[in-house]
Amino acid sequence: MTDVSEKSRSSAASDDEVVDENRELAVRDGGEVAAAEKQESGGLLGRLGRVSNSAFSVTRELGGSAQRLTQQFVSEAGHLVDVALTTEVAPRIVVHGEVVDELLEQAPEPVATPDELRRTGDRLLAQSAEPAGAQTPHPAYEHILQELCPDEARILRLLFNDGAQPAIDVRTNRPFGVGAETVAAGVSMIPEVAGCRNPDRIAEYLGNLHRLGLIWFSKEQVDVRRYELLQVQPQLLDALSSAGRYAKTVRRRIEITPFGRAFYTTCFSPSSGFAD
Repeated sequence: MTDVSEKSRSSAASDDEVVDENRELAVRDGGEVAAAEKQESGGLLGRLGRVSNSAFSVTRELGGSAQRLTQQFVSEAGHLVDVALTTEVAPRIVVHGEVVDELLEQAPEPVATPDELRRTGDRLLAQSAEPAGAQTPHPAYEHILQELCPDEARILRLLFNDGAQPAIDVRTNRPFGVGAETVAAGVSMIPEVAGCRNPDRIAEYLGNLHRLGLIWFSKEQVDVRRYELLQVQPQLLDALSSAGRYAKTVRRRIEITPFGRAFYTTCFSPSSGFAD
């Protein structure tokens, strides 16, 4: 009986030890699991925090870049507006409401200073003191050739070959000449005799030749008989009709100057006659 009781107590004691051991194992395992779960949750929160910080940093950098770009754009736009307001628009040539060309700014031609002019004049005087060498053409001849048109060359040829040509001025007649006016000046047959292609421009031709010093208008007359043919020409009759009753005529002549004669001799060959 006693043995049975002891066996029962020993069996209960061993069962209590097993229960205690199992409890300790459960507590230990539970703690380890809780710690593992806590560590795992802490790592996840840390990763989430780092990702959030990175996203915030990227957003802040993007916002700063956008703000800088906006400020730069506003600054460039303001600069372009200032340039547009301060830029002068070139004037335009308008014909019948249409723009045909724009005026381009041309640099002014350099003007010789007094010192440069004096040096040029002194150089000419120095050359004049040198021994006479080969004769060279006048330096103005080349420029004069560029200032002539074909009809003017024909007129110069006529005056060189045939001499002075008759011309008549038509004036209105007033008592004692007070208030008299010139209706036509230098009426001649030069365009027809010289063979000008544009005889109606004779006034321009004679004016240019006189400007270049190649001809002059003399108050002297040529042979009287040469005026008879000129007085019946239509242009002279029209001028007399415009001058009214008692119109006055003044006989003159147009001839080549010594300079014009030298120019023609130098710049035109003797064979340039009237064969054409």
